[in-house]
Amino acid sequence: MGKLIVIFLWSAIIWFVPADKYYITFVRGNVIHDKTKATLKVGDVVKPSDKLIFPNKTAKISCISPEKGFFVISGQTLTAGSKGELIALLLTSLVTVAGNYAVKPTSTMLNGCDPSTYFTSAETEGRILLIQNEPIAMKQAYKLDEKNFFFVQYNSKGRIVIQKIIQDERGLIFSDKIFITASGTIAEKVNLYYQSNVNGSSRSTQIASFTPVFASKSEIQEQINLISKHLDNSATKKLKSVITQHLYMNYGKIGDDELTKLFGL
Repeated sequence: MGKLIVIFLWSAIIWFVPADKYYITFVRGNVIHDKTKATLKVGDVVKPSDKLIFPNKTAKISCISPEKGFFVISGQTLTAGSKGELIALLLTSLVTVAGNYAVKPTSTMLNGCDPSTYFTSAETEGRILLIQNEPIAMKQAYKLDEKNFFFVQYNSKGRIVIQKIIQDERGLIFSDKIFITASGTIAEKVNLYYQSNVNGSSRSTQIASFTPVFASKSEIQEQINLISKHLDNSATKKLKSVITQHLYMNYGKIGDDELTKLFGL
């Protein structure tokens, strides 16, 4: 009788203890919830017992637990099943994210950025996050007009493509349209050049090489709002650091002041 009571009480405890919840903060690829057959999206809630199906090795999700922190599951860490599918059981597949990126502030708001450092990032293996159609201010040393401008160069199926970057008095304005290769994808590696004109003589100088990663302002804002909602944001500096880590990991490097200017962090 005593054992039955213990079993009943234990079952009751399990029944009433709320299951852990993980909020999806980032999705790359069409990751499917095995039970609902729905494609995961930012803001969805998953539980430790859930199974997720990844379409390929490049697919990835990030999620946050208000109690336990940030986690990631990458298709690269999963083993294919008998039918070739990549299945992740949330409970055993989550990998803790713990300060893998040495985030360094990059000032742009007051004096403009130095493009040679802004578009260089060992922490993200050269990936630079560019917010669609949002200007990045340049140092005054880099004059911007019809004869002084920045352009990118990249390879597209064996052909060298050169594209001038849109610019105005606010700085450089990036659009993914100028990075589209003949394959219909964004160039994986581009060289950034500055063409200057002094006394009628033009000169092109390579400034940096990087991998462009594009996102809209609304896409990033949605993720920032979600993280802010489910994370203790009483400490503003801590919140900004966590969000910066999230962006570095899932997209690429972004200027510290760009986060303040665009997202109020």
